[in-house]
Amino acid sequence: MSDSPVVVESPPSTTTGRPWRLGSKTPATAASAFRRRIDRLASSLISLSGMGIICAVLGIGVFLILETLPLFIGPRVQAALERQLSLEDTAFWLLVDEHQQVALALNKSPQLSLIPLTANGSITQIPVPDLGKERLSAVFASSNTSDIALATEQGKVWIGTIGLKTVFEATERFIRYDVEPMAVIEAAPGLRIDHIVWRAAGQGGLLVAVAEGFVIVTRLTIQRPLIGPARKTLDSFALSRPSSDEARITGLLMDEKATQLLLSTSSGMIERWHLGTNESERIETVAVASQGSIRAMAYLLGDRSVVVGGEDGSLSSWSLVRDETSSDGWRLKRIHSFRAHPTAVVTISPSSRDKCFITVSADGVSRLHYMTSERTLARWQAGALPLAADFAPKGNGFLMIGTDGVLRQWHIHNPHPEFSWRSLFGKIQYEGYEQPEYIWQSTGGTDDFEPKFSLIPLIFGTLKGTFYALLLAVPLALFGALYCSQFLEKRLRSPIKSTIELMAALPSVVLGFVAGVVLSSLVQRHIVSVLILPVVLPLVAVSGMFLAHSKMFPAAEAFIRRHEFWVLIFWVVVGLVMASCVGPWVERLFFKGDFEAWLLQFGGSRYDQRNALVVGWAIGFAVIPIIFTICEDAFSAVPSHLVGASLACGASAWQTAWRVVLPAAGSGVFSAIMIGFGRAVGETMIVLMATGNTPVMDWSIFNGFRALSANIAVEIPEAPYGGTLYRILFVSALILFSMTFIVNTVAELIRLRLRRQLQGL
Repeated sequence: MSDSPVVVESPPSTTTGRPWRLGSKTPATAASAFRRRIDRLASSLISLSGMGIICAVLGIGVFLILETLPLFIGPRVQAALERQLSLEDTAFWLLVDEHQQVALALNKSPQLSLIPLTANGSITQIPVPDLGKERLSAVFASSNTSDIALATEQGKVWIGTIGLKTVFEATERFIRYDVEPMAVIEAAPGLRIDHIVWRAAGQGGLLVAVAEGFVIVTRLTIQRPLIGPARKTLDSFALSRPSSDEARITGLLMDEKATQLLLSTSSGMIERWHLGTNESERIETVAVASQGSIRAMAYLLGDRSVVVGGEDGSLSSWSLVRDETSSDGWRLKRIHSFRAHPTAVVTISPSSRDKCFITVSADGVSRLHYMTSERTLARWQAGALPLAADFAPKGNGFLMIGTDGVLRQWHIHNPHPEFSWRSLFGKIQYEGYEQPEYIWQSTGGTDDFEPKFSLIPLIFGTLKGTFYALLLAVPLALFGALYCSQFLEKRLRSPIKSTIELMAALPSVVLGFVAGVVLSSLVQRHIVSVLILPVVLPLVAVSGMFLAHSKMFPAAEAFIRRHEFWVLIFWVVVGLVMASCVGPWVERLFFKGDFEAWLLQFGGSRYDQRNALVVGWAIGFAVIPIIFTICEDAFSAVPSHLVGASLACGASAWQTAWRVVLPAAGSGVFSAIMIGFGRAVGETMIVLMATGNTPVMDWSIFNGFRALSANIAVEIPEAPYGGTLYRILFVSALILFSMTFIVNTVAELIRLRLRRQLQGL
């Protein structure tokens, strides 16, 4: 029998697909290629999203910059009208309406001229009633009201009101003049009156006139009975100036209350007098102009500061400050000095809206100034020597009649006169303050308030709140994360970490409300216990844990090691109880039973219920979860072989954590602290609700403060759109944005550097 091979036929194939050929893709290869395409698409989307976030952040910065740029655009002065007048006599006084459509000029005749501010409008002549053919020698007009006093060469004074009013009829606007006499009195019969000042008060007022060197004070009282004519009563007396004083009086000013009189002299001095009912007293004499006489003098809005121009072209502003050595407790102090004119200052026109004023020198040079910032905002050539001038009521125009008889008009665009770098970041001498200070006070109780826009107290408050918040948050979060990652039992790590992370879900407004309403009053009642808590609590907790691990309790050693975390919590609670019990005893022993009274008496500081201590706790509570989470992740990411090697070399768990784990996770720890810093800097609601929002510069933990973020939240609802305050709030936002942007950028650079140094471990 011969051996023959056995042939076994393979079963027929049941597949119907096309056969696999060399070089074609298998299903696994196709799936891998699909995944790579998806990965590339996801990577592109993530990169695009990251670029979008960067562009959005930069866009915010660009938007803030664009909103602040108008602050840097200076004022514009544009010539609007030149009109030759044919007045019969020299112009003496000038008034323009708020819309700059009509001007009212007064000459010595006396006669008023209603002048349309157009090239060829007809001029209307209006006689001043009750003066006849008297010749005017002096005039005084209030910058805030339409009160006016006209003095004649024969010693008479016409008192009344002259103004321009806007009237609407249907859809058209008209400007009407109003002339209303009040009284004509004999202030200095037969004498020429050179200077005059008048203040209305109730049914009458106070008049001061200078006639041939005599200063005559006249008090006018008008009684208006129900039946019959009004009865006028005059009480006059002369100021007792020394006869040896040969200086000529060159100007008069009186404040709104008619209690203070300023006299400027040809010797460059200002005399300040207190005016009583029937007597007067010279309080002080101040040297104002170093050379020559005082040519011009005017009160600015509010009558708290006076601007003085000298024969030598000097220009300065003076205000009353406290002085206990003075008879009335005040003294005049130079608070601002401006660039001098080349020639004598002959006209000062204050604004009725803010602290701006316009000066004109004898050579026809005009300058626009702002007192608070001590800046000269604009300069232009006014032409001839001015006879009469007026600053438009809205501060957007200036009119002047020169010796050549030409009426000139300028339009002024000056939206942000209060702004300057010095006003934001420098010390400013404000009205009534004894020395330059950093002050933020954007609004006041009256329209003549002087805005104060110093950002230094706000930046200081931001850093103060951040410092106290991080002082609490960084040690607790850092050491808590180190304990949780290196010492805590594994079964407790996740619940505790989740609980701490849950703290971040609490809204800031809730934390601020609790801190402002509950925590602030609780801390005030137990302030000494709170102050000794940082000493008592660690001492009790550490001592308790040493005691628990000592050999005094051998039977409980195993239980303590299994439940070390709960034993630590027990000793922390004991420390809290001990601090609350010891606090009242310490207050009676060292602070005479009343810490707040002791602080005020010996520390010179008042305890505010809503202070930096409360805010530090509240913001620290909000910052702790962020720092804790990042630090714990950084500690847990330290390679286990580093920890094992340290322990194998004989190092204890604490030595390993402190000398190995903490340095190895340094970049993550630094990033956590910087992110916490950015979170604390930008916090708004907690600072807004848990502090008194007082912009003071004091490191005391018992005082409040105002941060940049809280200031924006407080001020922005009341800031007029496009106004100076509105723009300065955007400057604040830009500073806040820059602080966080720079800190985060520097933190990232340092983190990358530390990571490169430690990546070889």
